Amino acid sequence: MGALTRLREELEELTGELEEACEVPDATQQPELARARSTVDEARAALSSAYLSRRAMVLAREAIVRAHAAVQQAQGVSRVLRERSVSLRNDATEIRAASASVRDTRVILSGWSKSLQEQLERQRAGDVSVDSGIADDHPAKKEIEETVVRVLARAGGRWRVSITVPTSSTWWGLRVQGPGIEWVGTLQDADEQRPEVFAARLEPLVRVALAELLYRRARRGQRRDKDEPDPA
Repeated sequence: MGALTRLREELEELTGELEEACEVPDATQQPELARARSTVDEARAALSSAYLSRRAMVLAREAIVRAHAAVQQAQGVSRVLRERSVSLRNDATEIRAASASVRDTRVILSGWSKSLQEQLERQRAGDVSVDSGIADDHPAKKEIEETVVRVLARAGGRWRVSITVPTSSTWWGLRVQGPGIEWVGTLQDADEQRPEVFAARLEPLVRVALAELLYRRARRGQRRDKDEPDPA
């Protein structure tokens, strides 16, 4: 198993652990959970370009180490909330530090983002299937589902999306499977259950999928160069 594959698996495990921690009531209002989400997003962004260079791989490893620490902290808060033994204080400093770290990562990845943007501007026709639990009488049902299809189709390939709507809770669940993608998320209330929020959640997945596409193309090119005989 390659180093990049191991990092991807670590990140997916962290994502699952974080989503489980967020299932506790009021958990998403805590700064540790917000910091963990931000740090995991940072790690995903760094991992999408880890193959570009040794430095990029080092940055990806460091980002995942920070994500591990942040998720462990989030799990601790979740356990405390579950037991209802103490009250938690907000920590705006940690959120600002996480946001600054994300900004720094974006600067490092600016060159890679240019290549991704070129891919985003190309017209593709992905196969997107949406299994939606949104009620038929929901005013934004059609627009939300059309947004999901429109955003993911830009990456090409085959996508399967599940939107779950529990009858006894205000949150919605979102699961996405696509080319190199296995992702789950939550939309906590009506403020998040809007087409533009769906688009914002899915856009990073499109970028990761396109990064995977560029990586596979680069690998195929390297193999072709290796297999071609030297000119006489």
